[in-house]
Amino acid sequence: MNNIVNPRELKETARDITVLYVEDDKELNRNTTRLLSTFFRSVVTAFNGVEGLDQYHAAKYDLVITDINMPLMNGVRMAREIKASNPGQIIVVISAHDETSYLLELINLGVEYFVLKPLDINQFLIALDKAVKLARFHQLEEEYKRNLEQTVARRTQELSEALSTVNELTLEVMHRLSAAAELRDTDTGMHNKRLGLYAPLLAQEMGMPAGFRDSLAFAAPLHDIGKIAILDNILLKPGPLSEAEFEIMKTHTTTGASILANSKHERIRMIESIALTHHERWDGSGYPRGLKGEEIPIEGRIVAICDQYDALRSKRPYKEPFSHFRALEVITKGDGRTRPEFFDPRVREIFIAVNGKFDEIFLNNSNRDGS
Repeated sequence: MNNIVNPRELKETARDITVLYVEDDKELNRNTTRLLSTFFRSVVTAFNGVEGLDQYHAAKYDLVITDINMPLMNGVRMAREIKASNPGQIIVVISAHDETSYLLELINLGVEYFVLKPLDINQFLIALDKAVKLARFHQLEEEYKRNLEQTVARRTQELSEALSTVNELTLEVMHRLSAAAELRDTDTGMHNKRLGLYAPLLAQEMGMPAGFRDSLAFAAPLHDIGKIAILDNILLKPGPLSEAEFEIMKTHTTTGASILANSKHERIRMIESIALTHHERWDGSGYPRGLKGEEIPIEGRIVAICDQYDALRSKRPYKEPFSHFRALEVITKGDGRTRPEFFDPRVREIFIAVNGKFDEIFLNNSNRDGS
């Protein structure tokens, strides 16, 4: 693993990242600010937590760097206040060895980056490099969402642009595609996120290798990417679909697979497989191909039961959310529309064994309205 940061590359990535630096030691503040200014165009400083929090609320910062032990308000309390208002804020904490008792609380707050005093320049740059790359990704993601909101009327052009870039395996591109589908149907955002948590949990309990689980976590949230091509009057219809409309809706499986077809990248091929097969059923009654039993790839069988569970739990324009126990009952006993025979018996058995963890994932990753 490369532990050397290229300063020129860091400066290029960091040029549009805004930084708030909080440190009460004036000499260290001055010297570190000078170092930061070689990489960042905008570095705002503060000398204690109260001043830092005031600066934070006065402007938006991509990155916050803070000491722990400061007068008036220490860095832990300041980080707590910041995370309460913005859980996604990226924070780098500079800590002395005798302050390590605070680290567990900071980790629980969601602070991922730590550097020990006295500052080792190389270790500091490594932490900065990681934080800057994450901040840059957040910027690109927000920028893309804004662009989609402004140009939703030009879906055909957006889809064409997605097709031209999908061969490049980058996390940024795949998140952008997911964002495109979510903006079409605002109910699906948390649903997609939860599938990325349910599916690898089942895979782990089934003894699947780590590489498969990682690919599944990456791919499952994009199972419905083909819905980007479904017209709004069908996708967002607040009631049952007609037979003809349902036939159109079913094409999201083949459309999603065609968007991602013929990729040389394993994770893209995984998304293609899941997009195509997550509505196939163990008893052969699913679509689009009516595959049966082990004809359905294992990733499709795993995502199928995760998708069904979450759909039952979720509020939709045409239905109220089911409780965890009602959803479990539907999957294990059936309700007329859903039957246990739809699901791989082994996958269903493991789902039943860990059903409490599914409930935890749903409750911990839901909006207030249950979506």
